[in-house]
Amino acid sequence: MEYKTSLKIRILANELNRKVAEILKEEGSPFSGTQMRILNFIHRHNRQQIPLYQKDIECEFDIRRSTASGMMQTLEKHQLIERKSLEQDNRYKELFLTELGEQKVCENISKLRKFDEQLLAGISEEEQRLFFDLIDKISTNSKELVKESRVTE
Repeated sequence: MEYKTSLKIRILANELNRKVAEILKEEGSPFSGTQMRILNFIHRHNRQQIPLYQKDIECEFDIRRSTASGMMQTLEKHQLIERKSLEQDNRYKELFLTELGEQKVCENISKLRKFDEQLLAGISEEEQRLFFDLIDKISTNSKELVKESRVTE
């Protein structure tokens, strides 16, 4: 039997990304799913007390500087984030969530937990464990292949 593992994973990833964007994009909201993901990303870094800058957003989400700048301006305008200049270098502005931003992230987390529960409905604990073990093994194999291809270049 022929399996198309990477194709199946890519199709599933696309389906999940579209659904997550739909879940995070509220009816009538001026914010995109990506902007909501960015809020979640800022939240994780702030919680771990890891400094975060626009450049980190650009790299993590693979977006251009101008796109990231526009998104940061929109989030700041709607009082979801604030940018604070570093004392040592005013060119760098650290990103922080505001109280309203934290509230929005809590809503997002709740929505995503519910989505996760729905995805795993009818799948036993043992099947879930097996699934995550297999995903980890496939990820490890994929990373090894990437390393090997870099060595041979």
